[in-house]
Amino acid sequence: MDYVRLAKSLMESLGLGRPPLGLVFLDEPPAGVPHTDRAAPSACALWKAAERSLFYATAEDHYNCPIGALTQGFDLPEAVMQQGMELIGRMAEIQYFAMAEVENVPKVTKPHRVVVYGPLERFQNFSPDVALVVCSPYQAMLLSEAAHAVEWRGKESGAGAFGRPACAVIPRALGDHSAAVSLGCTGARTFAGIADGELLVAIPAPRLDDLEARLAIILQSNAEMRNYYDGRKAQFAS
Repeated sequence: MDYVRLAKSLMESLGLGRPPLGLVFLDEPPAGVPHTDRAAPSACALWKAAERSLFYATAEDHYNCPIGALTQGFDLPEAVMQQGMELIGRMAEIQYFAMAEVENVPKVTKPHRVVVYGPLERFQNFSPDVALVVCSPYQAMLLSEAAHAVEWRGKESGAGAFGRPACAVIPRALGDHSAAVSLGCTGARTFAGIADGELLVAIPAPRLDDLEARLAIILQSNAEMRNYYDGRKAQFAS
C-alpha cells in the first residue's frame, strides 16, 4: 500500500493540522530504523516525537509510564509494576480512575519487543499495524464514517468513544478490528500536546486498504447532505 499517498490524501482532504502516524509492533526493529534518542515521560509523548521522525522504542523506553507500557502490551518488571500500582492508587484516591477498571483496560496482544513509531508516510518498506490520527471532532466523524466504524449492523454495532487512558485507543482498535475514537486524557493533552479541541482516532491496518477511496465518497456524500440540510433549514428560517 502507498502510505505516502494515503498520508498526503488524509492531510489534504481532511485539512489535518498534524500528520497521521503509523505504529507497528515487532520482535526486532526494521533495518535502518534508529532507536529513540530521548527518554519519554509517557508513552503518548512518543507520538509527538513520531510526528517528526521514524524510530523504534523498547519496553524499557515505555517504563516511565507504567500504564502506557501496559496498554502497549509490555510485561512490567516488579519495580515498574509497583510504581504503576502506586499511580493507579493515587488516581483512585482522587476519584480519577477506579481500581476495578485496571483489568478491563485494553492491551496490545500481538507478541512484540519493540514498537516502531513515525509519520505514516515513512512506512514505505513495511506496513503499520495501526494508524493514529489527531483531529477535530468533525474530522473524526468523517474518518469514522470512511473506516466503516459507525455502521449499524445489530446490537453490537455503532462506534463508541472513551477517555483515559488515551493510549488504550491503539489496542482497542487492534482488538476490535475497527477504528476507535478516544476523547483523550489529561496525560495525552500534557505530554503529546493534544489540544482541547482535538480527539484521537486509531485505524487498524485492514481498515486502511480502502480508506482513501472511501473517504472521497464520504466527503462528497456529506457535502450533499449539508446542501440538503441547509435547504431544509432555510425553509424554516423566520
